[in-house]
Amino acid sequence: DMIICKHVRAYICSSSSLRKAALGALAKTLTVPQLAYLKEQFQMLGPSKNGYISMHNFKMAILRSATDAMKDSRVVEFVNMVSSIHYRKMDFEEFCAAAISVHQLEAMDTWEQHARRAYELFEKDGNRPIM
Repeated sequence: DMIICKHVRAYICSSSSLRKAALGALAKTLTVPQLAYLKEQFQMLGPSKNGYISMHNFKMAILRSATDAMKDSRVVEFVNMVSSIHYRKMDFEEFCAAAISVHQLEAMDTWEQHARRAYELFEKDGNRPIM
């Protein structure tokens, strides 16, 4: 899924440590079907035996399924750019944090519950605002 690739790139390239922590908390609120979808996407990337992926995994997965139209539309350039990013390996938990779409979650009827639970997980002490 190309949108997941774009979310992961944004997570790696432009997310602060605070945003990464908040996305991690939000990812812990995902439902079983949402996690199953992300697990399927993660498995398609071909994680190592230790359960990690790298940006090279994204490149190989996208090139494997690229159509002629994708090749003509500069997707290959995007893939090469993403795979050149030097980033440590990512496990499934971090992949979920990187791959989720906050905008899609906000559109769901259960958004308020997701946000409230993520806040509780993020702000463990329960006694101060997050700044």
